[in-house]
Amino acid sequence: MMYVMIRSFFSATVLTLLTGAAFALTEYPTTEAALTAVANDGRNVMLDFTGTDWCTACIHLRDKIMATPEFEQALGDKVVLVEVDFPRTPALKEQITPEEWERRESLLASYALEALPAVVLLDSEGLPYGVIRGTRPKPADYIVLVQEALAARNARDKALKDAEALQGMEKARALAAALELLPAVCRDKYAKVIGEITELDPEDTLGYRGTVDITGRRVRQLNALRALTSTFAGKLSAPEVQETIVQLDEYLAQPDLVPEARQKALLCKADGYALMRDLTNQVSCMKAAIEAAPETRSGKKAKRDLDFLEQHVLPHLQPKP
Repeated sequence: MMYVMIRSFFSATVLTLLTGAAFALTEYPTTEAALTAVANDGRNVMLDFTGTDWCTACIHLRDKIMATPEFEQALGDKVVLVEVDFPRTPALKEQITPEEWERRESLLASYALEALPAVVLLDSEGLPYGVIRGTRPKPADYIVLVQEALAARNARDKALKDAEALQGMEKARALAAALELLPAVCRDKYAKVIGEITELDPEDTLGYRGTVDITGRRVRQLNALRALTSTFAGKLSAPEVQETIVQLDEYLAQPDLVPEARQKALLCKADGYALMRDLTNQVSCMKAAIEAAPETRSGKKAKRDLDFLEQHVLPHLQPKP
């Protein structure tokens, strides 16, 4: 019996040495390297936004999902991996240059990603077509999400190809319909398609003029808000909180704020009013934040928090008849 166990172990070890690490996705250090590698073989790039030294959900996604035989068997020949890490351990952070850290933050903002882990799927040309937020309990659950994204890419490709045979506004509408198959935060990355739509639709009836600039605005605005809110740390007195609200109002006065930036600023204001025990203005800001972007993670959380306030807190503060 012992001989059989030793022989089995030896055979498995030799197989691993000959074939490489078992059940591991091919990983590249940069997006550029990954895109070069998949340029001619039809594979896709998974950008894995993660916190390798602190995010338990991220570690679960990598170790219990992506590193499993099940995941490799289903997707190993379809995707490669690029890690976009946001460590918190000082020794690890020191290995990342300020320029690289800013690049990662901007990439995170460009897809309006609010929490880790998150995965963005790119085709071999670097065009995004899928965003998966969070992890899932089992590999099979996550595999379905990746396969759904791959199906959306195939549907996009077919729709774009079918549109080639059309002309004028009919083609513009078909191209717009192809983009509608993708997550909203991916569409503004399709500069060539959007340029063709706006050329075919000079009256902008489809509303795509200026869409390409949304990514740039989103990055600039979210980075500016992050820099602004970093100055609020430790400011808890009433005058200090009031001053932060004034600064947030100035930020919110920008006429071209993207929904995600408006929502985050309004939620910051709501937190300020909560510190001041001003529930009326807190609730007002929360409602405006939800309205700005109801489908985001922050929007859904704000809706749950607002429901709790309205059901369990506000009724007890109403004057009794």
